Amino acid sequence: AGGSRLRKLRTRPSERVLGGKEYEARLRAQFAATQPATGWAEMPARRGAKGKQRRPKQPAGGASSDEDSDGAVEKLAAEAQEALLRGAPSLLGRSDAISGQELAVKRTVDLNAAAASNSAVNCVAWHPNGRLALTAGFDKTLRLFRVDGTRNTLLQSVHLPKLQVASAAFSSDGARAFACGRGRQWACVDLHSGRATMMPPLPGREEAGYREVVPSPDGATIALLCESGALLLLSQKSRTLLATLQPSEPTARFGGCQCVAYSPDGALLFASGGGNGRVQVWDVRRRVCIHTWHDGSGVRTTRIALSPDGRYVATGSDAGVVALYETAAVVAGGEPKALKEFMNVRTAITALAFNHSSELLAFASKYAKASMRVAHLATRRVYPNWPTSKTPLKYVQSFAFSPGSGYLSFGNDKGAALLYRLNHFEAA
Repeated sequence: AGGSRLRKLRTRPSERVLGGKEYEARLRAQFAATQPATGWAEMPARRGAKGKQRRPKQPAGGASSDEDSDGAVEKLAAEAQEALLRGAPSLLGRSDAISGQELAVKRTVDLNAAAASNSAVNCVAWHPNGRLALTAGFDKTLRLFRVDGTRNTLLQSVHLPKLQVASAAFSSDGARAFACGRGRQWACVDLHSGRATMMPPLPGREEAGYREVVPSPDGATIALLCESGALLLLSQKSRTLLATLQPSEPTARFGGCQCVAYSPDGALLFASGGGNGRVQVWDVRRRVCIHTWHDGSGVRTTRIALSPDGRYVATGSDAGVVALYETAAVVAGGEPKALKEFMNVRTAITALAFNHSSELLAFASKYAKASMRVAHLATRRVYPNWPTSKTPLKYVQSFAFSPGSGYLSFGNDKGAALLYRLNHFEAA
């Protein structure tokens, strides 16, 4: 008992050696003192010389306890099976909610290991089926991969001439992919035929390029954000212009529309209105702005995201602050108060997204190395265990959760799309 870990078993400071039985007795006493609600496991009855288990003595009445024992075992088995079928947490030992203490993450083969980009990966997007993903960048190529976490086979590469891709996304039905960037044209890719159609400049508009393309969740419209700061609303079916929600502004770099996001049902469109953190809420069907509020997290709101359950609105600012609001408070009118402000990033937020279950919120900035964090919404805290200083994120240009949150992929400035498995979620 001379070791520092065994000093708690001493009854006298001078004790140095214990016999086996005394050592066992003191361990039992220590266990009973620290774990009063549990007990020692009972050893099975010893077997006789011929390997047969000795039967306990029968009670005075002479009735055997075998039948009672068998009945008790069958009853316990039936109860356990019933509880398992009900998904009883006490027996399963796992809750459906993800833990806020530690994020269980495992790195897999890079998403684009079969065909790395020749430029920064400006966009990563997941197909609605969760088995396909695309990457794109300034190398004018959109690549489609079948994701399994082991090989991630390249299915197709689509070259988009004269289009340095800054943004790309799948349609809600997964039949098409849209891409835009530095160029007067933008692209629509038919995934069934593999053919890319370069869309001509919109009538009456002289745009030098586009910042972002965002298809609506209901498949009806497309929000197209121009380099000039204009916000255009297009028909997703015909790709024709429906309305100009925000006009071009001479000081577009600081005063034009910076980012957009649809509500989960596609009925509302949230758009940053330039300086002073102004955010507008548009009724998509009526094409009218129904509310304007101010995000106090910075001078400019650089990213907006809405949770899939419709409960939260998150904004990212040029100051690196991510603010979390209740959607009901935002659309009710007035100036909403942030539920939480995450100040873990010091440069402008350039990527912001919720996972499918609205439990996680990830945010990143491409202006600082490894500047990316994941927040747990229930506890309103950022995970401390990941990413770490050794996580090879480089400069994160884009990221995306898979539809079932089983994967999280990052596009960086080195042309790689890193792929990580989130172990809590079973489906991709």
